[in-house]
This record gives sequence, structure tokens and C-alpha cells, in this order.
Amino acid sequence: MPARLLYEGEVPLAPYHWVHPPAALARDNQTPSGGTGEIGLNTEGSGSASILTDDAQAGIIFPHDAVAPRRAVTSAIVRITPVDPAAVAPPPKDLVFDGNGYRVEASYKSDGPISLRRAVTPVLRYPRHATVLLRWNGGTWTVLDTKRVEAAQQLFAASDRLGVFAAARTTGGGTSWVVYAAAGAAVLLAAALAAMMLRRRPSDAGGTAAV
Repeated sequence: MPARLLYEGEVPLAPYHWVHPPAALARDNQTPSGGTGEIGLNTEGSGSASILTDDAQAGIIFPHDAVAPRRAVTSAIVRITPVDPAAVAPPPKDLVFDGNGYRVEASYKSDGPISLRRAVTPVLRYPRHATVLLRWNGGTWTVLDTKRVEAAQQLFAASDRLGVFAAARTTGGGTSWVVYAAAGAAVLLAAALAAMMLRRRPSDAGGTAAV
């Protein structure tokens, strides 16, 4: 399972790096990283390989023999580029994006796009409450059969083609940081009101507290 391994207890996740951060997070946001890797080829096909972005927010796993061989070509180059998924296309109905999109491209070394003959596994980290992995390949977003690793805030799925991958959730799913902040403010307000009421409550001796 392509999950984040934890050895001695749970390790807090690093802050998420956004392509287009929410306004409240923009000040401390860091630019997300891309990634590049190489897959070896022989006359039978490719070896297995895992390509990650430098900040480990996205990756793509190629199983053994996923890339078809090409005469006189000994390797393929894979590139992962972070993008704003909303700039690619609006999400499907009843879904909202949760984090970056990642464009995954692969080509035979100096000889055009690769030919896949086995499904690959994109792995994306999400910042909030994503539940599904989407793939855009030029015409529409496809909802993939997604697996979720909540402790690592990761989604992964099998995909028979490359494209742009993005995490998403239903419009009513999860609770954003805005809601948590609002709830915290409501608790503080309630505590303040309770304190005011106690000051106005009649005393035990039957008198009236000063206002």
C-alpha cells in the first residue's frame, strides 16, 4: 500500500503546499514541487518504478512491464507537474477539489509519448477531507476507484492512462478550517456570555448583584 510509513508513533504531516492557496493560508504557503524520474526499458518492456515530487505530495507507481518496449529505446522519462485543477476544468457535479492537481506525462527518451500496457497507480496527498481521485485526460474528469489512507491523508487508485490527477470531495463532505475557526469563536462567545450571566445572577443571600 503506498502509504506514509510511521515507525515510532504518529508523525505530524508537513503543511500542505498549494498551487493556489486559500486566502487565509497564502502568507505561509510554499510553492509545491514537481518531480522527474526515469524508467528503464529493455526488449521485453519496463522495470518497476516509483516517481515522486520533491515534497512527496504526489507520486506515480509503474508496475513491472507497464510500459511497452520501443526499438532502440532504453528508457522513458516521467514528469509530474503541480497545477491548479480549477484552471484545467471545473470539477464534476457535486464535487469540489481538495488540493492541487498534478499533470503526469511520460515519453520514450527522445521518441514520443509512452504506450501503457498495464495500469499505473497515482498517489496524491490531500490537505483536508478528500475522498475520491479524479483524472482529466483532455475531455472530462473521470472518478477513479479510489482507496484512502486517512492517517497519511493520501488517495490512490489504478489508472489505465496518464493525465491530470486531482483529489476531490463531495460538496457536503468534511469540515473546512473556516468552520472549525467559526466553531471555536462560537465557544469563546458562549463562555463570555455565561460569565456575564453569572455576574448578573442574584446572590445566595437573597440580594441582587450589582450591575
